Amino acid sequence: MRKTIYFLLLIVFFSCNEKKKDNEIKPDNKEFNDQGIQEIGHLYNPETLTTRPIKLYINSDEKNYEIDIFNSDLLKEEKENLKFHSDKIALLLRKHLSKNKVDYNDIIVRIYLKKEGKQSFQYSKQELIEIGNKNL
Repeated sequence: MRKTIYFLLLIVFFSCNEKKKDNEIKPDNKEFNDQGIQEIGHLYNPETLTTRPIKLYINSDEKNYEIDIFNSDLLKEEKENLKFHSDKIALLLRKHLSKNKVDYNDIIVRIYLKKEGKQSFQYSKQELIEIGNKNL
C-alpha cells in the first residue's frame, strides 16, 4: 500500500510541473499588431515579403525570426547599400516582435534580387541594440 502511495505521489509531482506561460500575441488574435510588417512593405514595396519563426532545436521554445524580401525596386537601385537597408529592416522587425511580445534569439534578413541573387544578414539582440543606438 505504501509503495502505491509513493508511486502516486511521484506521478502527481512530475505531472504538475508548471507550464511556461506564453504571452506571445499570435496573428489570429485581435490584439495582434502588424503595423511593423506593413511599414517594411510600404518602404521597400517588394513583390513578396514573408516572415516566420524558425525553431533552433526540436523540443525548444528558442527561435530565430526570418524575413525574406523578394525583388524590391528600391533595394535593386541601392544594391551597394544592402547592409544599411538590412539593418533598417531588422530594426523594424524587432519593433514589430516587441509590440507583439514575441521572444526571439536572432533576426535573419534575406534579400532576394532577380539578377544579383540572395544576400543574408543575421543580427543578435545585442547587435540590434547597438545599431538602434547608432541611428538615434
